[in-house]
Amino acid sequence: MKNKVKKSIWVVTFGVAGYFSFFYFLIGPAVLPPEFQTARLIGADLAEQITFLSNKSLRSLNAIAKYDADKNHNEALILVSRALIDNREVYDRAVQLSTQLALMAQKIGDIRPAEGREIASEAITYEVALVSHLINYNATLRDLFEVLRGKFLGNLPSSDIRVARLLNEINESTTVINGLNKAFNDTLEKFDLIYK
Repeated sequence: MKNKVKKSIWVVTFGVAGYFSFFYFLIGPAVLPPEFQTARLIGADLAEQITFLSNKSLRSLNAIAKYDADKNHNEALILVSRALIDNREVYDRAVQLSTQLALMAQKIGDIRPAEGREIASEAITYEVALVSHLINYNATLRDLFEVLRGKFLGNLPSSDIRVARLLNEINESTTVINGLNKAFNDTLEKFDLIYK
């Protein structure tokens, strides 16, 4: 009887150890590669810079419209020139952000557990789509500033319809970009819960 109890204890012990070993080796410990986290932090900083510069450009549009209404085209031209410089910076930051997203994507395979990999992949998908829309948005904004510059220089006297069309495209893009940004942030919140 004593041997049966010892044997039962060993069977249970090995069974429990085997059960936990199976899950440890199958799922493994939670792993978040430092390269992924670094790229994520740099990407978040770039996204903040992009948001700041984009908002600055949108505020410029209001000031440009006021100068246009007041027929102060010299001041409007100065703001358009500054906005074009900011627009180029946004584009540069978007390219840098896409580089960080590529680095994150390269490290997805090293993330454990599988749920973390899936959520990270989903978040990166949202952010890649966002960057794509952002680049298109930025190009439309640049076109708008170029049309406004032509208008103020007298090269495009009947540009109001084109300006209205470009503003409509910008507003539509803003809605899509905000939706993708929300989806990205919501997904990363789920991701962060795994690694807390």
